[in-house]
Amino acid sequence: MNDFLKINDEQKKQVLAELNKICSLTNLQEQSLSQYVKAILQENQKFNFIGKSTVNNIWHRHILDSAQLFALIENKNQVFADFGSGCGLPGLVLSILGIKEMHLIEKSFRKAEFLKKYCSLSQEKVLVHQAFLENMTINNFDVIVSRAFAPLPKLLTYVAKFLNPNGYCLFLKGKNLLDEISLAQQQFIFDYKLTPSLTSSESKIIKITNIIVKK
Repeated sequence: MNDFLKINDEQKKQVLAELNKICSLTNLQEQSLSQYVKAILQENQKFNFIGKSTVNNIWHRHILDSAQLFALIENKNQVFADFGSGCGLPGLVLSILGIKEMHLIEKSFRKAEFLKKYCSLSQEKVLVHQAFLENMTINNFDVIVSRAFAPLPKLLTYVAKFLNPNGYCLFLKGKNLLDEISLAQQQFIFDYKLTPSLTSSESKIIKITNIIVKK
């Protein structure tokens, strides 16, 4: 346990240093991120919110991976949604960093209950929706984010229903992204830009705008 705490603490310092390059963290934000990590690790023993193989690397693999989206956000005062939020990655992390209104959408009851329990770690407005996206009635989001939720064609099917015409998406994606883009282009017309991930050489962030459903 002491070795784990030592590793975790060293990662925390490294990740907080990286985050301060993206946005100037307050002491309260650092405390909130620490409490959030502690909550995930505690609850993960029962619910497996994150893969067991990533527990020792939580600060880098999950917190920094989620937080890197903040550097690509144009206006933190817009209305955001996190599709398939899970335990709040990336949505709750981004909210703690300063996104003013974040909707966390998660179909799993136990994950949604976790989000409701810990969303107060953010000082901003956070709304938790325990629902399937197919059943959601709220729409008109300015920005939609997602991490490890669904392949791009399926994601854009949901996005087409919920995203404002001038809005955009930020998705964290793995090594199969180019294949997903090709498949999505069979159903949709869209503009996109790729940004290398800070946490994996195989991963990228895709920003998508101007989405049109092909007839």
